[in-house]
Amino acid sequence: MMNTIVNQNIYIKLNILETKINTIDTKLDNLETKLDNILKLLDSNSKDCKKMSSHIDFIDDIYTNVKAPMNYICNSINGKFIKN
Repeated sequence: MMNTIVNQNIYIKLNILETKINTIDTKLDNLETKLDNILKLLDSNSKDCKKMSSHIDFIDDIYTNVKAPMNYICNSINGKFIKN
C-alpha cells in the first residue's frame, strides 16, 4: 500500500515536471522566433544605414565641389551691392 502511494506521488511529480518542461520548451521556441525576427530587422536596418551613409557622402562631395564657385558668386554680388 505504501509503495503504491509513493509511486503515485512520483507519477504526479513527473507529470508536473513534464508539463513545466513543455511550457519552457514552448517559451524557448517563441523566444527563438522573436530573436530571428529581431535579427532580420537589424539586417534590414543595417542595409538602410549603408544606403543613407552613401547618400550623405554623395551630397557632401557635391557640396564640396560647388562650395568654392558659390562663395565666389556670393562675394561678387555682395561686393557690388555694398560698393553702390
